[in-house]
Amino acid sequence: MNAGDRRRVAPLAMEFFDLPRPTAGDETVALCLGPLEIELTGLDAELARLLYERYVPYSTRRAERDDALRLRLGLDTRDYFIDPPETAELVRVYLACDGARVRYLSYRVAGWFSTNGGEGRVLLGRGDREPPERALENLLRAAVAWQAASRGGALVHAASAVWKERGYLFYGESGAGKSTLSACNRRARVVSDDLSLLLPGHDGALELVGSPFRGTYTAGPPVVGRFPLAAGFRLIQAERAAVKPVARARAMSELVGNLPFVAEAFGTRADLFERVVAAFSAIPLSHLHFRKDDSYWDAIESAGL
Repeated sequence: MNAGDRRRVAPLAMEFFDLPRPTAGDETVALCLGPLEIELTGLDAELARLLYERYVPYSTRRAERDDALRLRLGLDTRDYFIDPPETAELVRVYLACDGARVRYLSYRVAGWFSTNGGEGRVLLGRGDREPPERALENLLRAAVAWQAASRGGALVHAASAVWKERGYLFYGESGAGKSTLSACNRRARVVSDDLSLLLPGHDGALELVGSPFRGTYTAGPPVVGRFPLAAGFRLIQAERAAVKPVARARAMSELVGNLPFVAEAFGTRADLFERVVAAFSAIPLSHLHFRKDDSYWDAIESAGL
């Protein structure tokens, strides 16, 4: 395969993963996010240690649920599946949805996984431009996003926090202020300033679930647990904090625009889009005007949310 081929823009065909390849070892690590579990097998002891420590307190040595996604890691002979850039760029990730299966491609990792539990295959290249635990993280994020969507939840490009034992979601594109809002917080427990996991609870209502995808936020300990989602807000930086109503159709379109890894497939998986709309049907969605302090909590409380 020449260099031009490795800068492909489509995931590899399923036949590529049928070739026999060695595993790195016989170790296993699982990521447990409430009812959603992802197990990665075929690890050597060092990679297992790195992944386990990276995802504490959400990591265990083995998944327990029957509906867990179980990924088997193999080692490929090439260094990279996509040639890494000479200069820094946003990480390239390519996905293709084949109904109930998703194929994945990035620099050092290629693979596929079932969208709702089941199994998957992951191949790791030999290159050293990024550590293996970091190379695997975007695949794990994509897998979490698809597992959540298939269960009637979502992985949202959003900050989130737990205030008075209820979850709050703050979404928007890069630069909207998710990290700023999180850094200004003095009252709530910040779950993430980047990616936030939502899953249906026992009664079907959405819950905010603690996860390791915290972004740059390090001011507080990781939040573990599940909390009823009270409201979601599209962030708008302003001189004064206020909650502003917005047409439901606009609010949903802004939310859908912040569903990484999954939204691109809504054209072929209309059922997923319908699940997202249904999941958020009982959740108030508004615009939150905020400034660089935590007076936004006063605005949220004044709005009865």
